[in-house]
Amino acid sequence: MSGPEAEVAATDEAPTGPPAGSMRVLAPALAVLAVIAGLAVQVAAVDVAVHGAADTSANLLAGMPVSVQQSVMNARTNTQLVLACFGLQAIAAVLIAVGSARLMPARYRQPRLYLSGYLWVLNFAVPFGGLVCTLGVLIAGTKLSRLAPILPIRRIDEPQFAASHTTGTVTYGRGARLKVELHHADFDTSLRMTALLAMQSMPARTVSPLLQSMLADPLDDIRLLAYGILDNREKALTQRILAQRAKLDGKSQPAVTGEDRRLANKEIAEVYSELIYEHLVKGDVYRNAADQADAYAKAALDDDPSDASLWRLRGRLALDQRKLDVADDMLQRAMDCGFPRERMLPYLAEVAFQRRDYARVRRLLAEVEQHGTLPTLRPVLDYWHVPPLTRTLSP
Repeated sequence: MSGPEAEVAATDEAPTGPPAGSMRVLAPALAVLAVIAGLAVQVAAVDVAVHGAADTSANLLAGMPVSVQQSVMNARTNTQLVLACFGLQAIAAVLIAVGSARLMPARYRQPRLYLSGYLWVLNFAVPFGGLVCTLGVLIAGTKLSRLAPILPIRRIDEPQFAASHTTGTVTYGRGARLKVELHHADFDTSLRMTALLAMQSMPARTVSPLLQSMLADPLDDIRLLAYGILDNREKALTQRILAQRAKLDGKSQPAVTGEDRRLANKEIAEVYSELIYEHLVKGDVYRNAADQADAYAKAALDDDPSDASLWRLRGRLALDQRKLDVADDMLQRAMDCGFPRERMLPYLAEVAFQRRDYARVRRLLAEVEQHGTLPTLRPVLDYWHVPPLTRTLSP
């Protein structure tokens, strides 16, 4: 069938419902009418409550002459009025909840059941006030800008990297190659021992965590050698502390005074700080070292309050112990005494980060120059220099 007959048949078979555009206009209009109807029912409930009978129970308790039959009738009437008010209020809450849920922005309508239930409880428990709160939410929902979508969080297992199979084909840096050789027990023992001995020429702060992990190695020779390296470094620092303490005690020699005493206190504080900086102390020993470093630094500052390096040392110790207010004051004193602000910015940013003042973190790190910074600090600067919205939306 073709031609005009086909067109007539197609017209006859077409659905005869309201167009989609009219439904988009009709649905909000019906929702508004439902809200208005609910408000009218609430007004009716108030009008019903106003016409309650007088309560004569107070007069009865006071011993005044009251008709018992009249009191019972009044109580029965008031009970019926209360139940009627509750019923009208429940109906009004249903109308307002249904209409308000439909008027909500699309992103706030899910889940519909929970939203409608919450609106019903709100409008039932708070007559008129619930409607005001609902209208406030509607206005706020239309005015607020849409937030960037939050990507779902998924668990991704860490990939397994077998460095033992690539040692001969991949070129590592000197430190990275030594770590690879030490961490794999299936390497030749002589090769691992050589790598461990080579660690002695590297900075103690860098290699101390690795050497401490070697204390649990299954090979006795590796464990003993790692312990020996750590112990020798700790003993060397301890000998420096004992030598300076002997100057202050005055037992084997006359006690130093004046500038020499200040320098002795300063060196002891710095050596204790070095024990912490090189990860040579843990637990209670760490806390004792931190207390000693702070005490000797304070003693040196009593003789010369303008020593910026000691204020910085005390500020770093306070920061490590999460004493944020004390750390902020100490670091500020260091800058007041002449310590370069650009070298203090990372510590001030860490204090702000611990306080969750991320806006100040961004401002402080924005002052740090990319050129001349340590390689470990550059990824931090790159992260905080990116605007927050761009970082959220980046893939």
